[in-house]
Amino acid sequence: MEVKCMTKKSLKVSIEEEILEKAKNHIPNLSGFVEECLKHYLGYVNGTYPIGNINEITDNIGKLQVELFLINQNFDAEESRLEVENFEKDKVWRFLWNDYRVRLIPDDALMKKAIEVLRIDEEELEDILDWVYETDIDVDTNSWQEVLKLYCENNELVNY
Repeated sequence: MEVKCMTKKSLKVSIEEEILEKAKNHIPNLSGFVEECLKHYLGYVNGTYPIGNINEITDNIGKLQVELFLINQNFDAEESRLEVENFEKDKVWRFLWNDYRVRLIPDDALMKKAIEVLRIDEEELEDILDWVYETDIDVDTNSWQEVLKLYCENNELVNY
């Protein structure tokens, strides 16, 4: 916002004598200089913001930075939770698979635990075990997500 046609008032300002002398040597129009500084400080010049608004904006930025930090912390916590969940699924799957591939019959206790952790029904899990055993597709049997993904892709099933 630009100020136009304002009347001027005389003002008495106290300044240290040495500062005044140096200022007079470098600034030919002290009144104009002080007035221009005040306009910038108060935001009366295009492209500047009143100092009050800057403080408010700075406060808002600070609050938003804290909020962003908390969001990131929560995201990290969610990501960690998913990693733990996937680790548990992989572990249960590996125990079941390592037992099954030797005997070709799933162990009841391992199967029960796998059904619970992998959230899949028994018949489907047996089909996946059979498919992994019989397929000639290279399947990373250490990763439940990889096994399930390849099984679903090759059997046109909906992903779990």
